[in-house]
Amino acid sequence: MEKEQLTAQIGSRLKKIRKHNGLNLEEAASITGVSKPMLGQIERGESNPTVGTLWKIANGLNVPFTSFIEAERPAVTRVDYKELETLEGDHGGFHVKPVFLKDQYTPFEAFYVDIDPLKSYYSEAHPKGVEEYIFLKEGTMQVRFDENCFTLEKGDALRFEANKDHVYENIGETPASFTMIIYYVR
Repeated sequence: MEKEQLTAQIGSRLKKIRKHNGLNLEEAASITGVSKPMLGQIERGESNPTVGTLWKIANGLNVPFTSFIEAERPAVTRVDYKELETLEGDHGGFHVKPVFLKDQYTPFEAFYVDIDPLKSYYSEAHPKGVEEYIFLKEGTMQVRFDENCFTLEKGDALRFEANKDHVYENIGETPASFTMIIYYVR
């Protein structure tokens, strides 16, 4: 991205965030510590703010620094299954296709997962507050953590706090396919 485009994007995002928060330039200046004229120049794309200035604005408006420079989220995102990359588990038999990844707008990730017959996958604990949602599309599988063991059949779903080590195991003779959502507490 060229410098002029980046400056325009930063200004556009600043204005959008400020208006979304119901602030006029004077109020934004008061909470960010950046002068009203400077904020106006940034919003109009007339001034290329320093990193320090952007940090002051981000902190004052309580938004991530990257809010000003990340690509804007489209209103609709279509995912073509045939174009998804497959990631393999460490010991084979566990195939993951990332569908939607966590970003500043979305507090979750979504994956399509296939486990080969009679294979399992061990997952280390996630940070406290992370939840997993499993929607079994095909097959039979178990999800185990602590002393808990849940057997799922086609159409079943499971939600659990994922801050402990857990295992997904296909206990059937056919592949198990499920959708997994990992939700991160904000």
